[in-house]
Amino acid sequence: MLMTCALHVRQYDKAWEMGADISVVDLEDSVPEPRKEEARRLALPLLRERSPEGLVQAVRINSLASPDGLRDLLALLDGGARPDALFVPKVDTARDLHILADILGERLASTFFLVLIETAAGLCAVEEIAAMPRVRALVFGAADYSTELGIPMLWDPLFYARSRIVVAATRAGIPAMDTPYFAIKDMEGLGEENARSRALGFRGRAAVHPGQIQAINAAYGPPPEEVDRARRVVALAERSGGQIGVLDDGQMIGPPMCLAARRTLALADKIDRVSRRLRAAPEPVKV
Repeated sequence: MLMTCALHVRQYDKAWEMGADISVVDLEDSVPEPRKEEARRLALPLLRERSPEGLVQAVRINSLASPDGLRDLLALLDGGARPDALFVPKVDTARDLHILADILGERLASTFFLVLIETAAGLCAVEEIAAMPRVRALVFGAADYSTELGIPMLWDPLFYARSRIVVAATRAGIPAMDTPYFAIKDMEGLGEENARSRALGFRGRAAVHPGQIQAINAAYGPPPEEVDRARRVVALAERSGGQIGVLDDGQMIGPPMCLAARRTLALADKIDRVSRRLRAAPEPVKV
């Protein structure tokens, strides 16, 4: 997922070129207040176009509690925009999404929601929010969350919020996406946090620079040995008719392990498609 400021629309195409699966045009934090209307004007042509196959086209609107949030929605509806998804910030309750769906009406009835959990209220209601029918992913917003709580934006202070978001998303059958890593030149730090994040259960994270995308894809994708093992698990399950069996390394395999293996293979296939696309892309962006 690559975030692109609506004022810098020339960067928008880099999401596809660099291997992002979601491209987000941002009307919120990256746009200063005096330039909100200009940002809407620049974003609308992008959001009228059909996105390339395999790329989700999204727009981050301003908070629904703000006048700019309502102006964003009116601009989308009146301007003929057809984004695949709305990236919805500062969602505090499931009711917020009910209201949003009512505003969108029939014209954007197929647009789904990527929901930012970035407030204490949103975290307390995260299970209800995740269960809403149009929600396709939860995204942790560490910057606003840590500011509200008055805590540093470090791993340990944010561990509880991350864990709760992952559990709520898993229960709802949707992915959890981690917060951006804002030190765009610190690739070593990005790699370390990616490893922790994936181990906790996040399926990916937002990028704020194109140069982060390949590192994120590599970190959240399964390593070759895990893919090989998943293939052997699925093959064993098919031979045994779904019954419990024993893998060649002595590990007992049951239905939960087989389900996990199938998910691993599906993710590996997705990453492989992205890799093939990247081989035809321009030289990677340097940070």
